[in-house]
Amino acid sequence: MKEWSLLCDHIASMKKAVVSFSGGIDSTVVLAAAVETLPDHIAVFADIPMLSKRQRAITNNVAKRLGADMVTVKLEWDDMEGVRDNTPEKCYFCKRAIYSEVKRIASENGYVHCLDGENISDKSEDRPGRKAASEFGIISPLMTLGFERDAVRKMFDHLQLNIDVQKETCMATRIPEGVPFNDADILMIDECEEIIRNISHVKQIRMRLRDNCANLLTSPDSIHKLIAKENELSSALSVKGIHRITIDEKGYEG
Repeated sequence: MKEWSLLCDHIASMKKAVVSFSGGIDSTVVLAAAVETLPDHIAVFADIPMLSKRQRAITNNVAKRLGADMVTVKLEWDDMEGVRDNTPEKCYFCKRAIYSEVKRIASENGYVHCLDGENISDKSEDRPGRKAASEFGIISPLMTLGFERDAVRKMFDHLQLNIDVQKETCMATRIPEGVPFNDADILMIDECEEIIRNISHVKQIRMRLRDNCANLLTSPDSIHKLIAKENELSSALSVKGIHRITIDEKGYEG
């Protein structure tokens, strides 16, 4: 396909590169192009405390499926000062820590080009992490080539990985801004979302928590699955301390 060829040609011109890899759709497409065109590449996966167990497993599976040379860097809360305070700048602090490690690995191995998976659609969103990318000189091939989210999804489907990769966000997005969080909070939300998947069989879920009440979001075409299991979900989540659930009937876009 045309978009895939353009991306591969663009990345091939770099000769070698380090890819900041999260296991999501966007960075998977960039990494796949790097694997195909660059014999000399490194994928850097930052294992941060705000990731779900599911996302960690998916990231490792995708890297193996692509045959990528991946390095996993474990980051702890102390490596991301300010993130747990849950301020509007938490994404900046997080990305700054991740890109710092990406650049370190690149420098230690003689690489110049460091890539991420941001696409042109991300420009229209409030993404503090872009400031960190700019500070560390991170290149965004999908954005450079003007690829929007739909085009990236088509390229991902073109790869035929046969792995259920969904659009994911870090677990901190489930907690209201300004409310500090810790490991226990992240683990509880992660376990609750797994319960929701098992009961309702939705692929994509966000459980946004406020004062022990949960608002559940899924893709628009799966809302009916949550509604059909609302009573069962309410009962199961009450064991985790959730007093009430609501279901967002608009659905999660993107």
